Amino acid sequence: MRPVICFLTAAALYAQADFFDKEIRPILRSNCQGCHSVNGLNSGLALDSKEAILKGGNRGPAAKPGDAASLLLQAVRQDGGLKMPPKKKLEPEQIAKLEKWIADGMPAPADFVAAKRRTSRHWAFQPVNRPAAPAVRNSAWVRNPIDNFVLAKLEEKNLRPNDQADKATLARRVALDITGLPPTEAELKDFLKDTRADAYERLVDKLLASPHYGERQARIWLDLARYADSDGYTIDAPRDIYPWRDWVLNAFNSDMPFDRFTIEQFAGDLLPGPTNDQLIATGFHRNTPSNFEGGIDFEQYRVEAVADRVATTGSGWLGLALGCSRCHDHKYDPISQREYYQIFAFLNNVDEVDKEADRRFFNKPFLEMGTPDQVAALAKWDLDVQDVEQRIRKHEETLNADAEKDPTLQALRKELNATRRRKPDVKRTMIMRELAAPRQHYIHLGGDFTRKGASVQPEVPSVFPPLKTAGNPPNRLDFAKWLVDKENPLTARVNMNRVWQHYFGKGIVETENDFGLMGDRPTHPELLDWLASEFMESGWKMKPMHRTIVLSAAYRQSSANRPDAAAMDPYNKLLARQNRLRLDAEIIRDSALVAANLLGRQVGGPSVYPPIPKGATDITQVKREWKVSTGEDRYRRGMYTYFQRSAAHPALLTFDAPDATVACTRRVRSNTPLQALILLNDDAYFEFAEALAKRVLSEEGADQQRLERAWMWTLHRAPKASESARLLAFLNTTRDAQKEKNEQAAWTAAARVILNLDEFMTRE
Repeated sequence: MRPVICFLTAAALYAQADFFDKEIRPILRSNCQGCHSVNGLNSGLALDSKEAILKGGNRGPAAKPGDAASLLLQAVRQDGGLKMPPKKKLEPEQIAKLEKWIADGMPAPADFVAAKRRTSRHWAFQPVNRPAAPAVRNSAWVRNPIDNFVLAKLEEKNLRPNDQADKATLARRVALDITGLPPTEAELKDFLKDTRADAYERLVDKLLASPHYGERQARIWLDLARYADSDGYTIDAPRDIYPWRDWVLNAFNSDMPFDRFTIEQFAGDLLPGPTNDQLIATGFHRNTPSNFEGGIDFEQYRVEAVADRVATTGSGWLGLALGCSRCHDHKYDPISQREYYQIFAFLNNVDEVDKEADRRFFNKPFLEMGTPDQVAALAKWDLDVQDVEQRIRKHEETLNADAEKDPTLQALRKELNATRRRKPDVKRTMIMRELAAPRQHYIHLGGDFTRKGASVQPEVPSVFPPLKTAGNPPNRLDFAKWLVDKENPLTARVNMNRVWQHYFGKGIVETENDFGLMGDRPTHPELLDWLASEFMESGWKMKPMHRTIVLSAAYRQSSANRPDAAAMDPYNKLLARQNRLRLDAEIIRDSALVAANLLGRQVGGPSVYPPIPKGATDITQVKREWKVSTGEDRYRRGMYTYFQRSAAHPALLTFDAPDATVACTRRVRSNTPLQALILLNDDAYFEFAEALAKRVLSEEGADQQRLERAWMWTLHRAPKASESARLLAFLNTTRDAQKEKNEQAAWTAAARVILNLDEFMTRE
């Protein structure tokens, strides 16, 4: 009998497969798969394989063998909340066939059983391949392969590149780009006198070896990390995070490979036997704003912090707007809502919020670097501060009159400031720590954390190469390693595009945070892939890539505009010249400090409090004292200025420093009258002008010679005759207007003019 049974089973299987191909597949293909396929995952649901149907979408499995109440049947019957297809209803016989198929156990032929990985033809999702440098006619211009790619595009349009910038301009440009500081008078003179063929290369190497290199590159990374010294929201309490900032600048100075830089920031706590430095590194994702106001749902704001980390990861490493998939499948990119929450799951197991008996919630955990007694004293101080803040909030709730005139409230605020000043001198910083027991992860229907959809496990989107992990389920460390896997098509491209943007003002992909279908296509795709492959093949080292870019002939070009190039390429996408760039907010301040010979060059350490306009911090709910720093701290670099999210330093914001609320991958550059007023009248810049005037007057010589020195300290060149004439006339007019001749006042007025020049705040 055994052969007969086998024969009947085979026949039955053939009949079932035939039924599926003739009856079920056409229904799914004609009515469902246009919206629900591996490459069109509406609601996270694909209906082009049995595996995908069993897996289901955001609401759970679409069907289960033998289940007459399957979501798929509910949808096609249109007898509940789900109504599919949306614009018509299946015929009764079609519904009956689907019911029979599910009742029979969902039999399907082999080509329908296994789900396929999602694919995309979009350039950014293709593997990085190393292209050969193209041949060019003007090979004498080429200094390294970058120039081949740039010049080939120019020659296609019969355009020539600009000549090289003069030595002084080039020295100022590369110093500002690499270190964020202009060259000193001595540094510039040494370079101008150096007639060796490799003088520029020697200057570049010196700048890359400077500790200020790490400061400049760290400031760019802090923008992406949304770094600030306070929590944000209306309470906006101070936070301990500056050791992470110092870890970043030290990582750049030591040329830590970017793959390790990524892994330690994402998951240093999950490495075997993590060091203090590796724990400090995890502060990257603790930079999210934190809300601890009374009466809020703390789970809501914990979820918001995780969503912020997903969005930051997307823009910072993948160049994708992952946040668009939080509420629904991405409208353009191959990222479904389910896949969003699979990434969310990697970052959802962090131990972040603790509750002390009857105290309010506050951020945990910290890495505390002190003796047990010091740590205990710090914990008591924490509670003392929270107690005063809680009394302030309760009293504010009882006030009907003007809160600013209430004496009790004023006394409480003084008590808060006094308590804060008693903080024990214990170094600590916010870090990541994985929960001992992982949370359950769900799709949030409509992005609402209270509406739990299908459960999910940590996983990467199927359009990418899969994770290489033995972990079950995978964790943050696995995800971090996947981000910097050489098969990941985006991380190296996105990072090199951001480095290119730093040196040319715009990336090869101008939408530097969006490499998706709605982003701009690369102007030089082969160059981008060459940079990405070179970056990975060199061991993910950053300094060699910076060096390669600034040594190229493309970088060294003059920024002078040419009518022929402007007519054909008005936005300079082909790079027939360099781009003039307004300096960042912190660098304008730093440049003024260098010119005035005031700059404190200490690297790292706690944030400082330079002078700010009176009342600038009075807009916060909880008033906090801004005790102006003294000594060298008063003149530290702008990147060390204490950044309070709700009341940031006005001069920094006016010159377009980001507000540290979300990741900033490129600063805007605005041009407003208020910027000129700050450079003229802000107390800090007036102080810099006074110091510059004092420096000028310490020099021997007539007005012309003194003016030439001031010009060299600020603009790194000699003044033109017309410039000298105008400023000397202004100097004399200022003197004549004074009742008593005061050279310090006259030269201070002249210094204010110089520090307000467009050329001073611009990198040529």
